[in-house]
Amino acid sequence: MSEELSRSEDSRQTAKTAVLNTIANGIALVVGMVMVPIIARIISQEELGIASTFLANRNIFVIVITLAVYSYVHKAMLEFRDEKKNYIFSVSVFCVAMTGLAFLVCLPFKSRLQALLSMDDFLYYWLFLSILSFALYNIAYYYCVFHNKYIIVFAIVMSVGPLSQFVSVFLAHVMSDRKYIGRVIGLDSLYVIVAVCLIVWLLVSGKKSFRGKYLSGTLRFTVPVIPHLLSQMVLTQCDLIMISYYCGDDKSGIYSMGHTVGYLALTAVLQLMASWSPWVYRRLEGKETDSIKQNSGLMVLLGAYLSIGLMTVAPELIRIFLPKEYLPCIYILPPLIAAMFFQFIYLFFYDLEYYYKKPVWIATASVIAAVLNLILNKIFIVRYGYVAACYTTFVSYFVLLAVSWLFAGRLNAAKIYNLKSMVAAIAGVVIYMILMFVFSDIIWVRYMLLVALSAVIFIREKNRLLGLWRGMRSGV
Repeated sequence: MSEELSRSEDSRQTAKTAVLNTIANGIALVVGMVMVPIIARIISQEELGIASTFLANRNIFVIVITLAVYSYVHKAMLEFRDEKKNYIFSVSVFCVAMTGLAFLVCLPFKSRLQALLSMDDFLYYWLFLSILSFALYNIAYYYCVFHNKYIIVFAIVMSVGPLSQFVSVFLAHVMSDRKYIGRVIGLDSLYVIVAVCLIVWLLVSGKKSFRGKYLSGTLRFTVPVIPHLLSQMVLTQCDLIMISYYCGDDKSGIYSMGHTVGYLALTAVLQLMASWSPWVYRRLEGKETDSIKQNSGLMVLLGAYLSIGLMTVAPELIRIFLPKEYLPCIYILPPLIAAMFFQFIYLFFYDLEYYYKKPVWIATASVIAAVLNLILNKIFIVRYGYVAACYTTFVSYFVLLAVSWLFAGRLNAAKIYNLKSMVAAIAGVVIYMILMFVFSDIIWVRYMLLVALSAVIFIREKNRLLGLWRGMRSGV
């Protein structure tokens, strides 16, 4: 009985974390929509492209330099359950040491790297601080999510989301001669603060020791997964880099704004998955697959609903809030949002491969999708311009999902997840995407479709939604 109560409490705490994450990201979504026109008017397309390219490069270098040890925190909390703080201390020290070493190694090649990466002196030095802060932020974030520290997670999401947007716009306005630097510092500032908080916590929370066994266990998994993580960066960032190269920084700026709006959908569902994934790992540890299957359908439905909701309102966001130069984003967004939904579904299968330590499977699917994306981008961006990138992204993410689905079938995914609901949701999102193209200029049809779907979903899922709410309330 006590074990059953413990599982019930764990589910309630996980639900609270997921709901607070969703609320925080809902606020971030609104703030992001409000900030889009402000950013477009304060920062030029060219400077926006420079800032976006810098962040894309940072996301790649942090994987290579830290060997992505932060990506193993979820699993390590189960594997080293009695030595969690020592583990966090060890991987944090490793990230500091590797970043420092990378700085020293790269220093003699500073001029060449600056030319290659299109960075001035400030961005070059800031890159290493950004890498370290981002790695330590992820360690702290994953630790808090795994332990359902929902108040801290809420504060982190609110800070990294809305607050960093305000800071970036303010700094870009103040730094009138180099607005891109203000944009970069603002978006990175909260990562720096969270990283400092993690370091302070490690220093004041009692004696801890650095142990090589943690790193050896972590690196056995993360090193084979590096091709996957780099491929994910290719899938999410190479569009901007290749558009900047072939079409110019101004076109990269336009596409990055569409990408920013489209990424809002993924950001929201990723916060749901941030709570869902460690809960799934704990259920798999206890061989409780029935509860996973029962709840996976609802998770998929929430992700699909967020995606179609953003598709519906996207044309108005672009027309009302952005200058006319950004009108092409209306046609960029539906495929990008659908691609982000494919990535959301892919994460369910990634969780299985991650839990059962199949890094080669994870890497293989991502590398296939990334190589396909590079080839398609090279062909279609050159031939048809920057708008083609959203369609190459759509195709590439669908291939990523399809390959991962095949691999996960060898792990009995059908017994763990509600695959029928996934197929129905994928088909529904794709059909809705097509309808959004057809009715992009007919606002009343789009919103009537959304209202009708909302009513159907609420009627069908009312009991489950109310049950989830009562379960949360009973734990308050």
